[in-house]
Amino acid sequence: MPALIPERVMVCMSSSASAPIVIRTGARIAGRLGARWYAVYVETSSELPERIKASDLSQLQRNLALAEGLGATVVRVKANRPADGLIAFAQREGITHVIFGQSARTRLEILMKGSTLNRFLEEVKDAAVQVVPL
Repeated sequence: MPALIPERVMVCMSSSASAPIVIRTGARIAGRLGARWYAVYVETSSELPERIKASDLSQLQRNLALAEGLGATVVRVKANRPADGLIAFAQREGITHVIFGQSARTRLEILMKGSTLNRFLEEVKDAAVQVVPL
């Protein structure tokens, strides 16, 4: 009988006002699985403490506090692109379930800049990915 792989849930967090929906979904899934879960926030160059807008910073702090309050291990990763930080963390920690919030970007923006979700799916093959409609 193969050894059981412990379930590990990663919630992709942001400074968005809709992030609490994603955080609560992640907490529910982790609870159902009896899994350890992480709320991962990727700090890009545009969101460095000296650059982030005050309104985004206060929303981010509320989101981080909510995740901690619901039992997440909050992780801040530095990367040039969100996908790079999320992929590296998921691979390093053996993440089995990932929760993304649906992007508000247009198809054109996704074509021009690429999609964090699409890059993640290309690189991380062994995790279940759920996209939460916002």
